[in-house]
Amino acid sequence: MHFDYCTTASSDFVLLDESTFSNILQHQDLTVTSEEKVLNAILMWGLQANELSNWEMVDNMLSNMTPEDLFGTRIQSLNVLLPLVRFSLLPLPLLKKMEKNNLSMKIRIFYHLVQEAITFLEASYPTSASHPKFQHRKSSFKELQYIRDGDSNGVLYCVGTSYGKHQWVNPVLAKKISIMASNPVSRYTDPKVLASRTYQGTSFAGPRIEDGKNCSWWMVDLGVDHQLMCNYYTLRQDGSKAFMRYWNFQGSSDGKSWTNLRVHENDQTLSKPGQFASWPVTGPNALLPFRYFRVALVAPTTDDMNPWTLCICFLELYGYLH
Repeated sequence: MHFDYCTTASSDFVLLDESTFSNILQHQDLTVTSEEKVLNAILMWGLQANELSNWEMVDNMLSNMTPEDLFGTRIQSLNVLLPLVRFSLLPLPLLKKMEKNNLSMKIRIFYHLVQEAITFLEASYPTSASHPKFQHRKSSFKELQYIRDGDSNGVLYCVGTSYGKHQWVNPVLAKKISIMASNPVSRYTDPKVLASRTYQGTSFAGPRIEDGKNCSWWMVDLGVDHQLMCNYYTLRQDGSKAFMRYWNFQGSSDGKSWTNLRVHENDQTLSKPGQFASWPVTGPNALLPFRYFRVALVAPTTDDMNPWTLCICFLELYGYLH
């Protein structure tokens, strides 16, 4: 199981002894999305935390507590575990921020490790790069980070360029990704539109009955060879005023059983025709890899005439793609 998920879905890993936890962190097949997640896990283990926390929360705690008060008997273990974080793989601006925080000021080993990473990144010593602490861990996941609405960093755009190898081609037309709607394909229910970079004034998924209830949805199938740990997604309203207010963003491994990644209840974000909007996906489910994703309407839109038409003309996904 992916390290990030194991250390955020449950805090049970804090019950491990130092030796076992250290061996896990040094395992050659450890798969992580970010060294920041490794740092967070070490600090959680040191705190013996029973709920999710991160280094910024710990830094804040150190504003009025000593490391000894905070970590108790595990304070010495930090000298063993913190060097297992590959600080040089963190972004330089983040390291600069860490350089001046409470963790650096109050935990000597943390300060020295941050300083070492900053020196390496600024000077780029080639002779040091052979050491494991300067090398990326094994990972089969490619990070695709949300920057802004309509950017070129998402999954559908990435696949449309064959991961940067050529000019963008609509991945639905290239048969690299499948998109399906809750009603049959028609003039205004066109799967390729949702992956297109061109605005479409009328684009909708129509209603159907599932389990005795009205619903409508758009679904993306990344294909048998791909999975995504989704941490952000973007939609674009078509030219209508049928604005969604209640819907679920979901992931699935088989296209049949769905996990809610984000539940929207009376979400007023979409309020203009043609508007882009994006939302983060947080919590343990953001670290579960899925092949299928869908936007599913669970209550009527603001359109009294056709309340169950899901009117979007663009969809993009972000996160860690396998």
